[in-house]
Amino acid sequence: MAFSLFLSSFQIYNKPMAYDIVIKSGTVFDGSGKPGVQTDIGIKGDEITAIGNLDGAAAAKTIDATGKYVTPGFIDTTNHSDTHLTLFKYPNLESLVMQGITTVIGGNCGTSLAPLAKPEAIQAASKWVDLSEININWARVSEFLEQLRVLRPAVNFGTLVGYGTLRRGIIDNQIRLLNPEEIEKTKFLLTQALQDGAFGLSLGLAYGHERVSTTEEIIKVVRPLQEEGGVIKIHLRSEGSDLVGSVNEVVRIARETGIPVQISHLKAIGKKSWPSLRKALELIETANSTGTKVTFDVAPYNTTGSPLYLLIPNWARFGGFLELFQRIDDPEQKKKIIEDLKMSTLHYDRIFIISAKTKTIVGHTLAQVAQEGGITPEEALVDTVRANDGHVTIVGRTLSSQNTELAIKNKYSCIATDGSGFSQEVASTGDLVHPRCFGAFPHFWHRYVRDHKILTPEEAVAKMTGKPATKFSLEKRGFLQKGNFADVVVFDPQIMQDRATYRNPFPFPSGIDWVLINGSVSVEEGRCLSNRVGRILTRK
Repeated sequence: MAFSLFLSSFQIYNKPMAYDIVIKSGTVFDGSGKPGVQTDIGIKGDEITAIGNLDGAAAAKTIDATGKYVTPGFIDTTNHSDTHLTLFKYPNLESLVMQGITTVIGGNCGTSLAPLAKPEAIQAASKWVDLSEININWARVSEFLEQLRVLRPAVNFGTLVGYGTLRRGIIDNQIRLLNPEEIEKTKFLLTQALQDGAFGLSLGLAYGHERVSTTEEIIKVVRPLQEEGGVIKIHLRSEGSDLVGSVNEVVRIARETGIPVQISHLKAIGKKSWPSLRKALELIETANSTGTKVTFDVAPYNTTGSPLYLLIPNWARFGGFLELFQRIDDPEQKKKIIEDLKMSTLHYDRIFIISAKTKTIVGHTLAQVAQEGGITPEEALVDTVRANDGHVTIVGRTLSSQNTELAIKNKYSCIATDGSGFSQEVASTGDLVHPRCFGAFPHFWHRYVRDHKILTPEEAVAKMTGKPATKFSLEKRGFLQKGNFADVVVFDPQIMQDRATYRNPFPFPSGIDWVLINGSVSVEEGRCLSNRVGRILTRK
């Protein structure tokens, strides 16, 4: 009898743990846009296995979320960690993890790191980085993704295919329309990439090698998406004077192909263009009301972050860096570039240099560079681009706060960083970064939810989680549901906010207590554990 009682007691106390992690008593927002509910979440392995009252449940780790919000991991659909090479330099990606980002989509703005039909295809990324810093040993998307599996980045990663990368793989560095045979080759590469797991096609229509493409060419090229599935993601031809026309083009592409389209980082640059944003939003709303699926993401700042050379007139940039530099080196053509710049309404005291080969100009405005050099601001712009081989990144205070609010409130928007992932060690390079790289999602929360109450908490959570997951068909992510992957953020809604500034963009945000990625703890009580537990995602 005593032995049987002992055996019974032994069996009770040595039962396997019901859960690896239980998150207790938090206000749970499931990502659908529904109000939060105070409840518990049970996690076993990489899955959410229970949502409900788990009082008394056995768990290896219990997280007390009393007074905290519990949400799905944030999803960043406009991320440049791949094409800016930070995915390889800083695979721990602490600046993303610490702001609650658990999944990113790369291959944006017309440039991806695969497929590489020719060596020239990778040159699409040369506008941002020095490609000698990376060892490329892949060609197909499947091979690229396998290399990332070996790398094991800290967050989940999926990729789009860049149209600029595809074009260069077919016609090298030529800037012209594709002929019918080349269109068929491009479609073949796109089909193969989609079958390899790419989530869709991205276009960078503001950049030289894609700007020449007509709407008709694009509509022909994207046909594989109708059969294979996926989305089209578009960096508009113009975010300034022809914003409305550029959004009209997007609506036409979506309407004529029936393929869902997402606009990257929608904004109106320059005071003269600010009134255009309202009209652009009306076009998007009208399109959706008639069954044409057009959505967009917004970086929640009133500043842009972009290469400086994009401020140079289009005609001078035609042909890429090589031809641009030849024009700058020609005294007559340089004079014409400067004359055209004087016709623009650029505010040089609001153009702030955050990275350059010449480190002494980092942290200065173009107005300061001009004053120090005893030259005009237009000369300073052109000379700075030339002296740094085109690799100069700027922050421009050129957006309207009212427009940013309008875009964020719109029901067809979601939130994205338009940035890259870093470690704090990037501070030692002498460059700065846009503060969105370290703080976009917390900045969105404190400014537009807590401080100005532009959105309710449930609306905001959906724009960071469920909406992007649905748009990109991210399987079992973006929602807190039983059976989904355990990508979870626990944060204090009264404390969460960014601490990154333009002069010091490297501090991590406050208020994010726990981040779980695939059921593993990546942030514990506000401390980054530098776990590389992200997975490489493919379109199903």
